[in-house]
Amino acid sequence: METVTTFGRVLAEQRKKQGMSRGQLAEASELSYPYVSQLETGLRKPSRDAAVRLSRALGISLSDLESAIPTNSSPQEIDRANRESERLLSRLETDAPIAAAMAAMPLRAQLTDHRGSVDRDDLIGQLVDLLEEFPEGERLDVLAEVQKHTMQRMLDQRS
Repeated sequence: METVTTFGRVLAEQRKKQGMSRGQLAEASELSYPYVSQLETGLRKPSRDAAVRLSRALGISLSDLESAIPTNSSPQEIDRANRESERLLSRLETDAPIAAAMAAMPLRAQLTDHRGSVDRDDLIGQLVDLLEEFPEGERLDVLAEVQKHTMQRMLDQRS
């Protein structure tokens, strides 16, 4: 199915960049291996729930990932989805060091105190430490990316 190949390409390339197998992506997104395979090869179009799960597993905003899905099979819509896929893939390539640094941050579970709440000071301190690893001229850009990803996750959780 031509209309889904743009989405499948984004999915496969981002999965490979993160060193994940299809099985690992299926496990991380809590989707079946055959379903992930069919999405990557363009045999199926993802459900909204699947897109949400895949965006979280790959660390891509839901709106960006969905922009690679054509809404219909018209040549214009397929061209639009192809352009969005190219834009997304090139941006993900640029953002790779930021995404890798964010992935290296401790899990929320490691930041909880004895009451089960997040120690904000510890979290802020770790974020500052992470920002200091970037060149001074890039720190504001990295901080803006963190803010963007955080806001997108909050919006995704509300939907």
